[in-house]
Amino acid sequence: MGRLVQLELENFKSYRGQQVIGPFTSFTAIVGPNGAGKSNLMDAISFVLGVRSTHLRSSQLRDLVYRGRAVETRAGRLLDEAGDPRARSAWVRAVYEDDAGNALTFQRAITAAGESEYRYNGRVVSLTRYNGELEKHNILVKAKNFLVFQGDVEAVAAQSPKDLTRLIEQISGSAELQAEYTELEKRQEAAAERSTFAYNKKRAVATEVQSILDQKRELDLYESKQNLRTKLTVQHMLFKLFVAEARIDAVRQDIDTLHGGSLAQASEQRGQLDASLQIEKKSQAKAFKAVSRQERQIKVIEQKIETRQPTLAGLSEKVAYTERRAQQIEENVDSARADASRQREVVQALEEERTRVGAAEARFEEQLQEAQAQRGAAPSDDAMAEFYQLSEQLRSECVEDMHTRDVQDRQIQLLSEAARRASGRVDGLQGQLEGLEASERVYAQQRQAAEADVAGVEREMQQARRDADAAKAEHERLVRVEIELNEKLEGVLKDLSQARAEQRETAREARLKDMVGALQRVFSGVHGRLAELCSPTQHKYDVAVATVLGRHMDAIVVDRQATAIDCIAYIKEQRAGQATFLPLDALHPPPTSDSLRHAHRGARLATDVLQFDAAIEPAVLHACGSALVCDSLDIARHVCYERKLDAKAVTLDGSVIHRSGLITGGAGSRGQRSKAQVWEAAAVDNLRKARDRLAEELQGVARERRRLAKEDALAERLAGLQTRHRVCRDALDALVRKLQGLATEHRHMDSSLAECRPAAAQAAEELDQAKAMRAEAEERIYAAAQPIFADFCRRLRVPSLQAFERQLLPATEAAEERRLHFRTQVSRLDSQLAFEQQQLDEAAAKLAKLEQAQQSTITALASLKTDQAREQAEMATLVAQIESLRSELAMLNAKYSDATEDVHAARHTLEKGLKELDAMNKELRARATDMERAQAEKAAVLRRCKIEDIPLPLLRGSLQALPLEVSVGLSQMSIDDTQSSIMSVNDDIAPDFSTLPQDDRTDAPEAVDRKYLAEIARLSAEIDALNPNPHARERLESARARLHEIEGEHSDARQEAREAKTAFQSLRKRRHDIFMHCYSHLATAIDHAYKALTQSPLFPLGGTAYLALEDPESPYLAGVKYHAMPPLKRFRDMDQLSGGEKTVAALALLFSLQTFRPAPFFVLDEVDAALDLANVAKLANFLREHARTPNAGEDEGNNEDAVADAEESHYSLRPGARAKRSDEPSTRDAASQFIVISLKQALFERAQSLVGIYRDQAHNSSRVLTLDLEQFSA
Repeated sequence: MGRLVQLELENFKSYRGQQVIGPFTSFTAIVGPNGAGKSNLMDAISFVLGVRSTHLRSSQLRDLVYRGRAVETRAGRLLDEAGDPRARSAWVRAVYEDDAGNALTFQRAITAAGESEYRYNGRVVSLTRYNGELEKHNILVKAKNFLVFQGDVEAVAAQSPKDLTRLIEQISGSAELQAEYTELEKRQEAAAERSTFAYNKKRAVATEVQSILDQKRELDLYESKQNLRTKLTVQHMLFKLFVAEARIDAVRQDIDTLHGGSLAQASEQRGQLDASLQIEKKSQAKAFKAVSRQERQIKVIEQKIETRQPTLAGLSEKVAYTERRAQQIEENVDSARADASRQREVVQALEEERTRVGAAEARFEEQLQEAQAQRGAAPSDDAMAEFYQLSEQLRSECVEDMHTRDVQDRQIQLLSEAARRASGRVDGLQGQLEGLEASERVYAQQRQAAEADVAGVEREMQQARRDADAAKAEHERLVRVEIELNEKLEGVLKDLSQARAEQRETAREARLKDMVGALQRVFSGVHGRLAELCSPTQHKYDVAVATVLGRHMDAIVVDRQATAIDCIAYIKEQRAGQATFLPLDALHPPPTSDSLRHAHRGARLATDVLQFDAAIEPAVLHACGSALVCDSLDIARHVCYERKLDAKAVTLDGSVIHRSGLITGGAGSRGQRSKAQVWEAAAVDNLRKARDRLAEELQGVARERRRLAKEDALAERLAGLQTRHRVCRDALDALVRKLQGLATEHRHMDSSLAECRPAAAQAAEELDQAKAMRAEAEERIYAAAQPIFADFCRRLRVPSLQAFERQLLPATEAAEERRLHFRTQVSRLDSQLAFEQQQLDEAAAKLAKLEQAQQSTITALASLKTDQAREQAEMATLVAQIESLRSELAMLNAKYSDATEDVHAARHTLEKGLKELDAMNKELRARATDMERAQAEKAAVLRRCKIEDIPLPLLRGSLQALPLEVSVGLSQMSIDDTQSSIMSVNDDIAPDFSTLPQDDRTDAPEAVDRKYLAEIARLSAEIDALNPNPHARERLESARARLHEIEGEHSDARQEAREAKTAFQSLRKRRHDIFMHCYSHLATAIDHAYKALTQSPLFPLGGTAYLALEDPESPYLAGVKYHAMPPLKRFRDMDQLSGGEKTVAALALLFSLQTFRPAPFFVLDEVDAALDLANVAKLANFLREHARTPNAGEDEGNNEDAVADAEESHYSLRPGARAKRSDEPSTRDAASQFIVISLKQALFERAQSLVGIYRDQAHNSSRVLTLDLEQFSA
């Protein structure tokens, strides 16, 4: 196997100029710092071997050309360091040595135009030739089996099964057959389709030929039976005409007898009764109008009363409130008057006391003057001068005692005044306290009354709020009820409108109903339409049942087949349209299997969801059959497809799954929905009843709302109560504040009184002490004055100085003391009188204010009572009017009742006469109907003979002159006209009854008719069953010729399909073998490679790796799964492995791929980045073991190292390391040349040579150093 010798490049990426890298040994490691250009060397190898530029970390080829640093020249131009300002070129040349030792060169260059140029051994070649030469040496550019880029190693292991399949196809070469495989596959499918089409065409034509043969035989039998049926039909028509003429004669006699009776008299009496009834109805209408007019007047007055009631209620509330306020004010005025009276009495008492004190003081002065007159004249001036002189002497001798007495006199005077003031203050405070207590009692009573008023008003407010809330709640409830009723009524009206719109009869339905009614009048055995005779048990089954019945919904159910034939004849005669008949005696539906009833919980027999009379059960069973009504389409699918029941399944929305498996439904179900409206008549009646009931309930709600009190009246009453409560509360708060002020003042007076009493007592005590000290000083003075005033006292004939002072001086001092006492009393009384006068003025002002408020309240009360009286008078007038109107209404109702009874009596009489007339008309109509039926039967037979070309033998007349339509009916013509018209139609034609057998004339008509009908029905059934083709003879020959032509086409198509299948199967087997050859090799080799990379002394067996096919039949169309389990670890998906485990798994896959179509060299770019040191060492040993040695001698020389490496790795594929197992693939051929870019010392130290890449900063280029490590191996 060849090897890559060296690499030459020029201006490629970071390599400036021309450089030679190599030589490369079997195991070369490329090392260097980051950014030095290692990966650019990898890109150079990839580039020269044909890899696209998009895989080389560049968007275009120009990006691969070396560009140096930009420098500025002297001329100011910018150019790179290479010195060429223009776009330059680059090239890479690989020197390869093949197995024979020949040197081959592969060169790829980037031209100045930015395009690639390929050279092989120096000659320019095309890209195809270039890749072809590379593939000769197993260098696959598309598969890239010779290199692994940086970071792609984990993606190799994590690739999807489809990607791995594509890789195996590229490696194995089966991908080259993909286009041819696809073309042959399409060719085979087209040929098979043409062959199938030709076969189906042949089978269809053969079936057609056989069918035409059967039709020819059937045509012969059909013609013979048809002749026999025509003969029987002629006999049957003659028999029916014979019976019809016999009935016509009998009925004509009965009509003549009945027509001459009292029918005209009964008609005349009916007209008289009808006129009388109309007169009574007019009287009743007048009475009803009078009652309605009276009720409207009553309603108007009631509305006026309802309008005035809130105003009257508000006035009553205001009057009651004003009366209570006037009463309260009156009570307050009385209380204020009492307070003013009491205060006036207090002031009067004080004034009287003041007058008494003044009088006492005057009397004292008079008494004092009288006493002085009785005592005589006063001492002389000399005596007084001597007295004063002696007193001065005494004063000089008793200075200290005199001073003490003077001091005590002043002190006594001061203390007396203080005691008087304290006593006066105590008395004044005591009086004020008594007045405050009286005011507190009055205000406390007023407060209790105010609290009672507030409590009463609050109770009234609570009651008013409850009434307002109750009225509001009731109003809201009535509003909600009205809204709900309106919504319900709207929904009912909408449903009713929709139902009416959907129930509008079309012209066809109207004609069909008229036709069924006419048939029921003419023929007694007509039951009616099937849709009218049965109905679904629930409304949800309407559409489903309509779908099941289908065309039988309008089918007419009759009792016998003969009746059906007569009805058909009648319809033809009347040209009334078409109809389907279900004769009960001819219907024999098969019994329904009970197993269908238990097919599914959501599936029911159509007959089980219908209500019908047992008499028409055969018709219902015939129309429904074994159809199932299913709740949903899923249940219908389950019943038909999974249970495979032989029954038609119909869903509730009208979708149908037929016995054949076809499904119908969708927009077509609208027709069934319209047919389902037949059963909604009862629902419409219920909607009408619901409408009437809801309207009545709405009227009741409106009446209840009118009876409720107006919310504004309640709000006005509540506002009045709130105003009254606010006034009462303000009065109460004022009283409380007054009481609080009085209480505060009372406390202040109590504290002041408590302070004044001790002060007064202390002042009295100090006064007594001062008087005692003065008395002691005075005794000492008198003792000292005794010798001084002895002569003076003898001359004046007084015993002592004390006696002189008691006789002459006391009068003045006593008078002064008494005057002081009077002044004190007067001052106290004036002060108290001023206080009480102020209290009296306040009480008078309060009384005046209350009297003014009382007067205004009385005025307002009088005004309110006037308004109330006016409103009450107007209300009484309205009540009197409404009572009068009600009494008149009662009289009018009585008249209306009498008129209604008269109308009922007249109606009863008219109904009785109508019943008699109806009985006569009914009998006459019955006879006329019999006549019409008989004439119609005869005319129907004749028209049938004309329409069906029955050769009826005639004595007179011709069927050609017989009209096909006769517009004759009882509703348009009289009995006489009817008879004459029918007779004019039929009397011109006289059948020939000579050929009618005598037995048919004498036997019972029903038996003879049944005999003919049975025989004709048998022949008709046989004829209908035959259904021949009248063109069978002509079509037989052309079908045989067409069959012969198609057989040739089928033979050619089969031959073409066989050839296409053979070619496709051959290529398919070839592609399968190529792919499986590669896959089988890889499936075995990958486990050995993975074990070699994962075994260690602790895990000598290593891990496990295997491949699995998703589709063994066509593996190249499906995926290939790759699983790897590291040693002693459980199975996990590849994406759940760690980075190192993914790297080992990817390397095992790459190395195993190398064993199938090994490339001569393998370039790995930092595949050991995610590996630890142990796994890096294993990888290095693996690469060294499988690397190709330069020569045998070198191999022998290094055998010991190989053995040592094998012992270290515990697993090796080298023959010298251990014995090779027989089941292992040969990897000696896979020994290759490895060029590894790595930064791990554990790897590159085991390489045979090193290529060092470094950055030459001076030249701004990557540089290369090569070192042979084998020289150091010794």
